[in-house]
Amino acid sequence: MKDFVNSRMPFLISFIVLLLVIGFPRIYGTEVPMAVVLIPFFIMGFMKFILSKSWVFFGIFGVGSLWIIGGVFSFMNGNGTFADLFFHFILSFKMILNFFFGYVIYIVLKRNISVLLAWLVFQLFIIVLSMYSEAVYSFLLGFISPRSAEVFQYIFGLRALGFGLFHMDGALLLVIAVFYYLLVAQSSVFKGLVLILFLPISMAIARSALVPYLIFGLFRRGVYIKASLISAAIIMFVIALYATSGPLFEATELFRNMLNNGELSSKSVTHLSTMFVWPQSVSTWLFGDGQYFDHQTDSLSFYMLTDVGFLRVLYFSGLFSVFIFILLNLYYLFALLFSSKYHGSREIKLFSISLILLFIVINFKGIQLMPLFSMVLYMYALDMKNLSCTSNKNRR
Repeated sequence: MKDFVNSRMPFLISFIVLLLVIGFPRIYGTEVPMAVVLIPFFIMGFMKFILSKSWVFFGIFGVGSLWIIGGVFSFMNGNGTFADLFFHFILSFKMILNFFFGYVIYIVLKRNISVLLAWLVFQLFIIVLSMYSEAVYSFLLGFISPRSAEVFQYIFGLRALGFGLFHMDGALLLVIAVFYYLLVAQSSVFKGLVLILFLPISMAIARSALVPYLIFGLFRRGVYIKASLISAAIIMFVIALYATSGPLFEATELFRNMLNNGELSSKSVTHLSTMFVWPQSVSTWLFGDGQYFDHQTDSLSFYMLTDVGFLRVLYFSGLFSVFIFILLNLYYLFALLFSSKYHGSREIKLFSISLILLFIVINFKGIQLMPLFSMVLYMYALDMKNLSCTSNKNRR
């Protein structure tokens, strides 16, 4: 079997790998991610990488074990069903996959960052098509989870779709990919254009895309970047004035409310504020109730009718599990924050802070796992460190 880790992949193969991994598009009409076909080609390289960083491996293994054991304990002593326990194991498995597929993405991008730009342009084209063609929109639904597709089939004209990108997860991945490209790429012309184009496009998928734009924009250095972000915001206000229907109309709700009412607000954020329901007993705070879902009704709804991610974890397995959940997802990012100085370390640490803040914020809108690009950033930082060490040795 060809060693994709140590060989230079052709541009087309690299592009296909990104299509299969970022957003996890499904095999058409199923729950199975297309990315599983890549596991045999990258698993050996991933294992070598993990074992070469033994402290990382044992740290993740230790924290991950606490997460799983704590969940099983809470389930056994709570009132949940196997659906709750199964969901806990699904979350755990997805965390492992994020580590692995983040590694896959970096292996592709370290040799040619322009592949990421090609992926962004492709998604831009697909997303725009999904806004105006119901046939394209319906076709793209086959590449997302059937359970999600069942809901999204009724909202054509309100939300856009990419290839495997939908709702909040898709919008966040798109924005993070944009800012990672800005971090690594050299071309300043494309950087500004990418920033301006992808604010309205990402918000057409989910209005939550504004959150990473604000966070990353706050920590990005450079007058050119700041000017591009301001230009993107101005464009959103212009669209808000003239759009009367469609995904761009929905995307600019926040900006339209700012123009009309003088405040950034949306219906979804207002509704979320009603979901902060705190536990009433000490045992729930400590050990949880072993439930993610409300089993008192026939419809699928969350326990205590809250979609706040941290509260869902708290109600399942207690406050300690919330801290474990945060640590397990942000393990690599914390490692970057406390690393020594090297070439490019300032920008990498600011990117890490942005991802940490983003993770905390988005988990108030549902359980969200570590973004794939956290692992990508960690591996990029390792290479930058190695380059700095080599340069220092050569000077001596």
